[in-house]
Amino acid sequence: MPARLPLVALLVAAVPFLVHAWVALHGYFGQDDFVITYRAAHADPLDFSYLFQDYSGHVAPGTFLLAWVTTAVAPLNYVVATLPLLVMHAVALLLFWRVLTACFGARWAIVPPLAVLASSPLILFPTIWWAYGMQLLPLLVTMAAALLTHLRYLETGETRYAVHTALWTVGGMLFYEKAALFAGLLFGITVLRGGTVGEALVRHWRAWVAHLVLLAGYAILYFGLTASQTDGDPVPAGEVAEFAYRGIVDTFLPGLVGGPLTTPGGGATWTTPPLPVRVVAVAVTVALLVVTLRRARRRATVAWLLLAGYLAVDLALVAVTRLALVGPMAGADPRYLADAVPVAVLCATYAVLGGREESRPPRWPVVAVTLLVVAGGIASFLRVAPALQFREARDYVATARAAFAEQPGIVLYDTGVPRPIMLDWFIADAFTSRVVGLVPEAPRFDRPTETLYQLDGAGRPQPIIKLTDSVHGERGPAPNCGHLIDEEPVRIPLTSPSFGRRVLKLGYFTSDTGDGIVTVGDSRIPVRFEEGLHVLHVVVNGTYSHVEVSRNLNLAPLCVTDVEIGLVRLPGI
Repeated sequence: MPARLPLVALLVAAVPFLVHAWVALHGYFGQDDFVITYRAAHADPLDFSYLFQDYSGHVAPGTFLLAWVTTAVAPLNYVVATLPLLVMHAVALLLFWRVLTACFGARWAIVPPLAVLASSPLILFPTIWWAYGMQLLPLLVTMAAALLTHLRYLETGETRYAVHTALWTVGGMLFYEKAALFAGLLFGITVLRGGTVGEALVRHWRAWVAHLVLLAGYAILYFGLTASQTDGDPVPAGEVAEFAYRGIVDTFLPGLVGGPLTTPGGGATWTTPPLPVRVVAVAVTVALLVVTLRRARRRATVAWLLLAGYLAVDLALVAVTRLALVGPMAGADPRYLADAVPVAVLCATYAVLGGREESRPPRWPVVAVTLLVVAGGIASFLRVAPALQFREARDYVATARAAFAEQPGIVLYDTGVPRPIMLDWFIADAFTSRVVGLVPEAPRFDRPTETLYQLDGAGRPQPIIKLTDSVHGERGPAPNCGHLIDEEPVRIPLTSPSFGRRVLKLGYFTSDTGDGIVTVGDSRIPVRFEEGLHVLHVVVNGTYSHVEVSRNLNLAPLCVTDVEIGLVRLPGI
């Protein structure tokens, strides 16, 4: 091995890694992250239904176990949650460097492929989103480890290495269903290492049978635990073609050559790269295809077919499961093809270099390509990265925490949050409790209280004063009292039936302090009555035509003067 090669490789991988780490650590949780941390904080880590939940078509027990551990150690602490992902990212780069040296020898020509893998925005950009990083980065670690052990198996023929490969594949499946594609990748690498397809099948048939058994078992588990992702009308062929074009020409190819040099496109997408970037990306691809197919037709054909097959499966999975929901613009989302980056690197390197060869001093094309790829990748990453740093969510939580520190024990009405923090398609999960429920200041939600607050669009607590779409309780018969709550519970009819999640405002006065019960519909809610004239806010849900109030007999009689049940207007959301 050339003396300076490891140091240069370390530098080429470390520079984009450190930039990525700096950006990631200055980000925050967003969108799915709040749902995942909330579920983790309220789950038993050994609960099968938690670990193997159907999360938007994903079955990822490893992801949910990792989320539980980091949440248990430091709830809603973004730095603590991100550090394991950065460690996995570093391990993945190290392992893929070992894969490159195992496949092609320790030579200067493998530095540009390492640069592509280390600096591609296809990986750097979406993995600063914590929820996706917990999928992709473990997948990359297990993919590289499976490749390494498979290469050892091909060299030695020892069964233990085939077993290790299968175990690494299972490890990948625990985090991301795309680990099911490992078998095809390993088979393709086997053919590229020498021999025909038939020879690879016959010589290593036991390994392929083991992988088929794994795939069958995983498919049974996956489809048994997830709802169908293919319901609805078929996606038109034109939309599939547009999606594939956007995915390859606008996203994947530019992301491999130092692009896209563009701006964020909303969520985890980026806008269409400038025409020169797309032209260069396509031109480089066509040049590689032409040159490699002329120099080493068989090897290059196998390599490019392997990459084409992997990309086709990646695109088909999205077309079948997501395209009807998100449309062709999904092609601008690098998450759907990020796992194909190492596959493209390996296939292109096989097509260009072939197998092992004696190292030669680096020539200017090697240096130039490495510098261009690293510089372009970092520049592209820094342009799009702010979209997934979720600064709005960070500021929202910081503002809320400052208010909670000033008002310990504050009670919040659990209501919706702004779309930049959580999209409304999360429905009941797009609520305040998911976003700030785990902060150290521990706000309480939906408890009976004198003053009930809700967070506005900036995260500031605002007292709930006025209700809308209200129904009222009938006027009480007791003079200067209203409804007298004495020894027996008193049922207060509403002027009209009401339903849904609403807030009850109960006006009362008493000369004592003690406990009581408010019953609305089928819900019995313990409350605390305070001496004097007060208003009690109680969050209710269901269908109801009356409110029933009772007191502890040790408490002096109380008067209920007003009853109102209504909706809360959401301020600034």
